[in-house]
Amino acid sequence: MDGRRTFLKKSAMASVALAVPTVAGCACLDTIRAKVPLKTRQVNRALVVWYSQTGSTRRYGRELAATLQNEGVKVTAGNLREIDQKTAASYDLLVVGAPVFYYDAPSVVQQWALSLPDLGGMPVAAYVSFGGPEGNQHNAACSILECLVQKNGVPMAQKAFMNIGSYPLSWAGDKIKKTPWKHQNLPDRQTYEQVRQYARHVLEQVAKGQPAEFSKKITLREISTYFGPIWWTKRSIEKHYIVKDKCIACGTCVEKCPAQAIDLASHSVNQEACVLCFGCLNNCPAQAMYMEYDGVRLIGFHEFLKLKNIQIMEPAELKS
Repeated sequence: MDGRRTFLKKSAMASVALAVPTVAGCACLDTIRAKVPLKTRQVNRALVVWYSQTGSTRRYGRELAATLQNEGVKVTAGNLREIDQKTAASYDLLVVGAPVFYYDAPSVVQQWALSLPDLGGMPVAAYVSFGGPEGNQHNAACSILECLVQKNGVPMAQKAFMNIGSYPLSWAGDKIKKTPWKHQNLPDRQTYEQVRQYARHVLEQVAKGQPAEFSKKITLREISTYFGPIWWTKRSIEKHYIVKDKCIACGTCVEKCPAQAIDLASHSVNQEACVLCFGCLNNCPAQAMYMEYDGVRLIGFHEFLKLKNIQIMEPAELKS
């Protein structure tokens, strides 16, 4: 098993390495720009939508929405699964947020954006949350805008906000003993101020009638997205199921799963359908989700926070 696992990992790394010279002469991919004229320069109603698994993207979305409201905008905000897509085109501004997921925007977010009705020149913006500096966050935000432009949204801005990482493999096994944990102080006051400034910047860009242009950058992380990083990671997941005696049947894992891969009745997980987002593991309140990676049992994000005695800062506007 170990020999095969090592072979697979080395093969993936070799494939990426071989791909680098073929794109090294190109600095950027295609430019993301508006295809239609901007329909408005005044934002009266805004829709702020996010996909969030451990809470970071949701915090930033709520803070962004609160700032827009303070600027006199009537805001509808919520998880993308809670928003009626048919109403999206009736707003004056659409902002979409997501975590960086295997160096890109999650497929569920891109699919949601591509399923929107024609936005008819509506100003759009994107933001991403990321847990480490090498997350390919610029390109992930570009992926969101790329989808929105296909629905005739007009790109105005994008931004990335850093927070403590929530990827369970980062603290698997002995790694959890490291202290202090990197970026455990994020988000902090400065992070939330960046969110507020970004919200105001988007409004300013719309008022000026200045659409923006973005290009994805050629990076090693971007190249790796073409080689199925989820698929390669899943090769090392040996067990993934619900522990029946611990399960309280709350349905949190089902709610968080973007792939509809969890069957509570049989306490099973369809590992082929699973996209390895770790939403079930990170959010199970009873620690009933069992997952092994390379022979090591993984723990969820909230359990990790308890073990490390880490408390995530909430901005004043959201404490109420």
